[in-house]
Amino acid sequence: MISLNWCKWSLLGLLILQPLWFLVFSPPEALPLAFVLIVTITPLVLLLPGCWRLKTRSLVIAGCLLIVYFSIGVMEAWASTADVLPGTLQAILCVTFFTGLATIRRPQASSD
Repeated sequence: MISLNWCKWSLLGLLILQPLWFLVFSPPEALPLAFVLIVTITPLVLLLPGCWRLKTRSLVIAGCLLIVYFSIGVMEAWASTADVLPGTLQAILCVTFFTGLATIRRPQASSD
């Protein structure tokens, strides 16, 4: 059963994947490692508390941000043989987040 809890676990998975990707799978060659990690991890860390409490606003903002992460994951999986695994994992985690996000229901307006 699809649940909103998928969002928080997939976001946590993305937060774990980022340092693994750039420390283990494919260290950056052109940019400093610290810069790459700060740019990729900071937005996820800032959104994690609200998403962990399943706050609708945080989940929607994270969904908008994860469109970028999804695009990067697909691009890297397609373009670089060294990044097929982390890029595919990133895309799958983003799709998992979007699937969980699709379970948000708008409050019903009272018809008084």
